[in-house]
Amino acid sequence: MKNVQITIDPATLEAVDRAAAPLGLKRSEVVRQALREWLRRQSVERFEQEWVAALDKRSDDPKRADDWLTAQAWGRK
Repeated sequence: MKNVQITIDPATLEAVDRAAAPLGLKRSEVVRQALREWLRRQSVERFEQEWVAALDKRSDDPKRADDWLTAQAWGRK
C-alpha cells in the first residue's frame, strides 16, 4: 500500500476516532472504506446519468408497451 497524507479538521478526526474505536478499526481503514464507498457511488451516479442521457436520445415507443407486458416474467402464471 501507498502512504497518502491528507488534512482533516479536528472535529471530523475526533468523530472518526470515536466511530472506529468500538469496531477495532484504524483511521486508515475508515478512510479506505469511505473512499471505496465514494468511488462506488460515483460509478452508480455516472451510470445513471449515462442511462438517462441514452433514454433522452431514444425514448421507448409507447406503442410497444403491450409487447413488454407479455415479456415480463412476473406477469406470467
